[in-house]
Amino acid sequence: MQQLTVRIDRACRPAGLVQRRFDEPPFGTAYISVSPREQEEYASCNSNRVHLCGTEGGLTEAGVGRFKEFFANAGVNRFYVWLSPGPDMEVVRGWLAQCGLTRVPYVAYPTLARAVGDPAAGRTEFEIREIDATEIARLGGTLAEAAWPVYLRLAGATGFYHFAALHDGAPVASAVLCVFEELGYLALAQTAEAFRRRGAQQTLIAQRMKKAAALGCRILVSETLSILKDSLANLRKAGFETIFEKEVYEARSTT
Repeated sequence: MQQLTVRIDRACRPAGLVQRRFDEPPFGTAYISVSPREQEEYASCNSNRVHLCGTEGGLTEAGVGRFKEFFANAGVNRFYVWLSPGPDMEVVRGWLAQCGLTRVPYVAYPTLARAVGDPAAGRTEFEIREIDATEIARLGGTLAEAAWPVYLRLAGATGFYHFAALHDGAPVASAVLCVFEELGYLALAQTAEAFRRRGAQQTLIAQRMKKAAALGCRILVSETLSILKDSLANLRKAGFETIFEKEVYEARSTT
């Protein structure tokens, strides 16, 4: 999942994003992205992030302290640590607390997965189909949801497949499949508010599952937020189960 995050960031993040990967002490198996122009309040919208898997790869307390230096030197006042399951989780939690990071309390970040197989049939009034980069450019800007700009930036990127639900020729919902080795990652699900709860996303999940199977994927993965009840329900209806939750910690300068 960490390698997948690196791949997605490289494909869709804005110019100026700095990416660094480590696989040895004191940083352990870590991925860092730094973007001074994107210091958003909410973790899922902030590109200033550290991804860790416990102490995997030899993470040490000194390494955790050094992460803060990367962001301070770049002029970043707010960043987040995304902690996935790994060795010595309680130890890492203590190091993060000692460095002044606090866990985000108001939302959970589940990762869900299932084996490739027959998807549950979705029903919707909309036309659901895969669309290419040329058509996406022509339709650009007509779905004014938060994930739409990222959806557009990914158009034509290797390993990314775009799908949309169309109403009178215009997109009212969209989603992306990213294929990485034998893993199919379902991402960027979005539906215009006026067209929600009409089966678009359930059908988009089914279409992406079929595409992933045709491309040789063995495992399907998706991520969402606990507060996105409809998104979570749609994935569960399609047979996805939560396999772990990422813990998210915030670091913010008080100066």
